[in-house]
Amino acid sequence: MKTFYKIISFVFQPLFMPTFGMLLLMNMDIFISLPTLWRIVAIVGTVVFTCILPAVPIWLMIRRGEVHDLFISKREERTMPYLFSFMAYIFWALFMWRTMQFPPFIVAMGVGSAISIFIIVFINLKWKISAHLAGIGGLTGAVFGVCFRIGINPLWFFIIMLSISALVAISRIGVRAHTPGQTYAGYLVGFLAVFTPCILF
Repeated sequence: MKTFYKIISFVFQPLFMPTFGMLLLMNMDIFISLPTLWRIVAIVGTVVFTCILPAVPIWLMIRRGEVHDLFISKREERTMPYLFSFMAYIFWALFMWRTMQFPPFIVAMGVGSAISIFIIVFINLKWKISAHLAGIGGLTGAVFGVCFRIGINPLWFFIIMLSISALVAISRIGVRAHTPGQTYAGYLVGFLAVFTPCILF
């Protein structure tokens, strides 16, 4: 069972969440009619800014022995990688705003994602909040927010997202990476940081 939990932890790690979100977004009716090249650039840009750029410092720190694993399991090792991720997400939001010219509520979700990382940095100084749950919480908040903004109610998809969120939480607890409280807190921070600006802007 622990192997299964580790697979879930890898597949739904925070580095992949924005890419999953952008893939979903680019296949919704509001964007699927746009040129294929534009949609590809949006996806590739998201991969670069939210996956590759944050991963490079982590990889370098692992090589230098400053970080012991990709998930940055030790709370004390998380501050610098998270700050690098925060800066990368700011550039991602700028990319969506200035280069891709996304609607304001989509850009606001990118800013909200960066804010969630910033909040987690400070919480993590004293308490090991779950970044995995913040990531899946942010993705769920994005799904709920976009559906609210465009006026659709895909109940089956909401159930899938909430089920995946629960599975990620169980997996993080199962591998003894977090307590239930740390997963709940991470999910709440991620969800609210992305959902709230989406419905306000």
